[in-house]
Amino acid sequence: METKAKWTYMVYMAGDNSLSTAGDEDLREMRQVGSSPDVNVLVQFDNAGNKGTRRFYIRRGGINEKVEELEETDSGDPNVLKDFIAWSCDNYPADRYALILWNHGGGWEPSDLDRLARCERTKNWNTREASYMTASKLKKTFFNTTVSEILNLDSSNLRAICSDDGSGHSLDTIELGKVLAYAKEKLGQPLDILGMDACLMSNLEVAYQAEPYVKYIVSSEESEPGEGWPYSSILNILDKNPGISTPEFCCEMVKAYTKTYNEWGQSDVTQSAFDLSKVKDAAKSLDSLAEALIDKMPDVITAIERAQNKSKSFFYYTLWDASNFCKVLSGLTPDSNVNQAAQNVVQEFKANSGKFIIAESHLGKDYDQCCGASVYLIPRPHCVSKYYADLEFAKDCKNWPLMLQKYHEY
Repeated sequence: METKAKWTYMVYMAGDNSLSTAGDEDLREMRQVGSSPDVNVLVQFDNAGNKGTRRFYIRRGGINEKVEELEETDSGDPNVLKDFIAWSCDNYPADRYALILWNHGGGWEPSDLDRLARCERTKNWNTREASYMTASKLKKTFFNTTVSEILNLDSSNLRAICSDDGSGHSLDTIELGKVLAYAKEKLGQPLDILGMDACLMSNLEVAYQAEPYVKYIVSSEESEPGEGWPYSSILNILDKNPGISTPEFCCEMVKAYTKTYNEWGQSDVTQSAFDLSKVKDAAKSLDSLAEALIDKMPDVITAIERAQNKSKSFFYYTLWDASNFCKVLSGLTPDSNVNQAAQNVVQEFKANSGKFIIAESHLGKDYDQCCGASVYLIPRPHCVSKYYADLEFAKDCKNWPLMLQKYHEY
């Protein structure tokens, strides 16, 4: 067993898809810095082709790396991720732990869904449905358990609705919470950082689900470019100062992300860091706004619709930037209670203010009014996901899902 380090930095690369070559490039970036006596850099990489799944103890230059060859794994299986966390903890203990989830990202291929459909004995399945589903929002899911639950629905019509209403996002969030609960139990402490080198995960519902098991989150509100995180720049921060405080490290990661993309001449990128000890305050402010909106239904519906049209949305118009939406809403309704509640949300979601969002950075003028955190706000006439009520945020902050329900009733 290795001597206990200050950090164990775990990267779970679910790359058995179109992003496989991007995974090879990220490994190259990590090897520019590598591990040290103070920092263990560990990777599990499931890539496309015949190489299968490998585990790496990353060293500078890739010299004398420890590599463990595994049998072919399904990186969409939460149990495979749990096994990587257990292996990392058992073999490379540390004072602090970061887990980086490198997304399935490239999407599900029709052949992937065909295989799962056969396993689930999906009713009335055909290749045309497989092609449709791979083009839907379902392609953004992390875990095959999300896909399997939808494949178990009785009819192709129900499966189509649930594939395309944002439910994949909700189901994935629930599954992610289960994995994080396991990680906390295995480590004997919360994860210090959950990083998501993936699209659209700077989301209030995700943060709320993770709160019992994680201290800080670093992720993107918008879809990520294919290059993902700049790992050499990020690991360099730890290499130079392994004693850095966790919140400072998160803030530096956010800066490094947009700084690198700026140097590469790219725009339309976002990155945020959340302090999960403050997530319930942020959630409470939204719940209070929802209560004020419920009280004014249906008179306030037009204002909500106009605010949605004028503020920044993500993920096929299912997620809205919380602050931007509320700023616009406060100027569209004369009701003082709604105005005050909306302004309270803006304050709780103010970036870089010592509250929930400890860091936010972006490139591109489309994000200038964004705080870096989204919330589910499905527009009319689309249906609210039937899975939304299963999220911890929806269970604890009951006014928000009730507001969505009433918003869609009229």
